[in-house]
Amino acid sequence: MSAPMGMRLHYAFRSNLNGVLSLPEKLRQAGQQPLGFNGEPVDEPVVIGWMPAVSIYLKDPDGHSLEVLSILDETPDLDFGVRSYSDWITNRTKDGGVG
Repeated sequence: MSAPMGMRLHYAFRSNLNGVLSLPEKLRQAGQQPLGFNGEPVDEPVVIGWMPAVSIYLKDPDGHSLEVLSILDETPDLDFGVRSYSDWITNRTKDGGVG
């Protein structure tokens, strides 16, 4: 581990929406596991409802958390929490929002 005292750091990188949405497949092809907000394995990006932003996480070789995110041009939804992008789209469509 390269960080001082064995710390694990978090780095975030901004991308466009298509870049974030295409990243899970690219990560799998490279032998990396796409991760969600709490480090759980995921098949698709997650949406952080209070921002709102769509993001995907991965670990670098030293165990640091890397996040690639895109801020969504939509109204924040505090009640949404952190869930899958497909849940966000379904929720938006159901509520008559942007989908």
